Amino acid sequence: MSLVLCPRRTNVVVTREVVAQSTPPYPFEHNGPAIVAGNAWCLHEDLAKASQGLPIIAVNGAAGEIKAGFLYSKHPERMVERGGYWIWRQQRFHTNFTVHGSAFYENMPWVDYFWEGARGGGGSGWGARKLATLLGFDPVILCGMPLNPGNYASGRLSKLMKNPDVIDNLRREIEDDIDWHEGVYSMSGWTRELLGEPC
Repeated sequence: MSLVLCPRRTNVVVTREVVAQSTPPYPFEHNGPAIVAGNAWCLHEDLAKASQGLPIIAVNGAAGEIKAGFLYSKHPERMVERGGYWIWRQQRFHTNFTVHGSAFYENMPWVDYFWEGARGGGGSGWGARKLATLLGFDPVILCGMPLNPGNYASGRLSKLMKNPDVIDNLRREIEDDIDWHEGVYSMSGWTRELLGEPC
């Protein structure tokens, strides 16, 4: 599939100030489209439909499912904790990747870069969407991020994504964060309904 973006259903006025500085400073500026890969049940199907060969930011447990150039989480302690081990899982694919978080935490030497501009609601997936723009990628394509009830890509039970209150809260936070709607599309689910899809 070649990347052709469908027109938006509504015009969105973008008023955000992009805080593109990380701690420590990130030495590159990227461009072109990128994929943000969540860890939902539809991840592999979404990736198969999306353009191949694009840079990938793996969110949380997606680091154990696919090869990615960037790993991201709002809770980067899970990158090395039991039950996560996301860095170790990504190293099974390769070792040429960087690890990113949002709020700066001391004593986390496994995180290469912290991005204040990636903070806010909507969960780690929406934070990774912000990270993609802060890194310079445009447009951003969400795969495995439908925000619909379901299990993880591995088939393992996702207790959070079975909880309607959690899903409603994440959806509300993303809906309200309209400054970040421009330049992002989704391959499936509720996020596709909200943001549109590449066609």
